[in-house]
Amino acid sequence: MLTTERVRTPEQLTEAHALRLAVFVDEQHVPLAEEIDDADFAPTTTHVVVRDPAGDVVGTGRLLTDPAHPGEVHVGRVAVARAARGTGAGAAVMRALEEIALAEHAPDGSVRIELSAQTQATGFYERLGYEVYGPVYLDAGIDHRDAAKILRSHD
Repeated sequence: MLTTERVRTPEQLTEAHALRLAVFVDEQHVPLAEEIDDADFAPTTTHVVVRDPAGDVVGTGRLLTDPAHPGEVHVGRVAVARAARGTGAGAAVMRALEEIALAEHAPDGSVRIELSAQTQATGFYERLGYEVYGPVYLDAGIDHRDAAKILRSHD
C-alpha cells in the first residue's frame, strides 16, 4: 500500500531530494548543479512524496506555479525509485500533483498542467491522459518532449 504526502517539513524535502539525486544524478548522470534549483525552495512550489509500506520514499514530484499565470502549472522532477517502478508510485505522484493543481490553481474550475517528459517516459504520461507534442529537445543531456493536460473540476 502506497501513501502520498504533501511535503511540509524540511525533513520531507530532504527525502524528496535524496530520491531525485539517486534517480537523476546517480542513474541518469544529470549534473548535480542542474538537479536541485531555486524553484525547489520557492514558496510557490509544492512537492509530494509517495511512501512504500515500510515508510521509505519511493516517488516524488513537484508542482511549479506562478501567480501571474493563474490556471496554469508545471509538473517536474517526477522520480520513482528503481525498485518501485511499475508499482503505481509514479501514477500516485501524478494523481497527488493533479489534485493539488485542481484544488488550488484552477480559478475558473480548470487548470492546464504542463511538463517536460523524458522521451522514454512519454508512454507513461500518455496513459495518464497527457498529450505529448512538439519536437524532441535536450534537457540535462536527456531527450525530452513537452506534454500537457487540462483538468476540469467537473471531470
